[in-house]
Amino acid sequence: MILILTDSFDIHVDMVIKHLEKQSVNFFRFNLDTAALKNSVLTFKNSTWEIKQNSSLTTSDEIEIIWARRGFVELTLEELNNHSTGFQIWKNEWNKTLNGFYSTLKDKIWLNKLDLAYKGENKYLQMENANLVGFNLPPTLISNDKQDLLNFVNEHVTVVFKMMAQDFYQSEKGLYEGLYVNLINSQDLERNFNVSGENPIVLQKYIPKSYEVRYTVVGDKHFVCKIDSQKSTKANIDWRRYDIPNTPHFSINPPSDIQNKVTKLMNLFGLNYGALDFIVTPDNEWYFLEINCFGQWLWIEDLTGLEISKGIADWLSMNVKEVTTQ
Repeated sequence: MILILTDSFDIHVDMVIKHLEKQSVNFFRFNLDTAALKNSVLTFKNSTWEIKQNSSLTTSDEIEIIWARRGFVELTLEELNNHSTGFQIWKNEWNKTLNGFYSTLKDKIWLNKLDLAYKGENKYLQMENANLVGFNLPPTLISNDKQDLLNFVNEHVTVVFKMMAQDFYQSEKGLYEGLYVNLINSQDLERNFNVSGENPIVLQKYIPKSYEVRYTVVGDKHFVCKIDSQKSTKANIDWRRYDIPNTPHFSINPPSDIQNKVTKLMNLFGLNYGALDFIVTPDNEWYFLEINCFGQWLWIEDLTGLEISKGIADWLSMNVKEVTTQ
């Protein structure tokens, strides 16, 4: 039995489930959004957990593989602003209970183990490990010392400002917006950054791009997509601004040394799944940017035909078969 931890709105999981159903693999989808959990029962009794959701039932004794697309209670942007005592207690108790449930399953096979995935999301550790395996990295400064930041900008001239916390924030107009990578200059810092009291920020030297790469790993399978972001005036600094009609996507074969380094990096983190981002320069040099341990892939699949969903289903079903034959 495969336990899929997700939410009711995850179309990525929908696609993988279609492949699992074709392969006649048993799975239990455990949705962790608020509405789903309010209609769920999770019980621990006699050293066994039991889950009831959507008229389905499974127990911890039946679970062999866990696919962790989500880990804890998934909140909408509106729910994030619900600070009522009752809701906060409900959310916190669910999360503590889920954490206990996962500890019972710690020796099972995971895609990915939650503790390793959350550790892998640490951008500072990513830079350290990427350097260890030999990836090129953009010169980087993390600081809230205004003079250090100004010196970095003056040294490297063309610099980008990045957020370590990729979150959505409510604007003055009430809209929820993400903050993406942006070019920044010394005038911006002089005008907007105080001498004291600011949070640390991340500056990186801007690396000229020929194109960008979304590199998805599932077990020992590598799915590599070239993102021709420089054809778009909207997405040329950060492709996550999504200008799909003007940003061609292609399936490519990576250089063998890049593939080997990616494998080493995944092994360092103990991950079975990861979505990595790279810049490729006009001189064909690859620069590592980050790895997302819960990264999306469906738009890559739709635009390139790379069978990432099937690759995930194959990994899950292969591991179920290996467990049941032991």
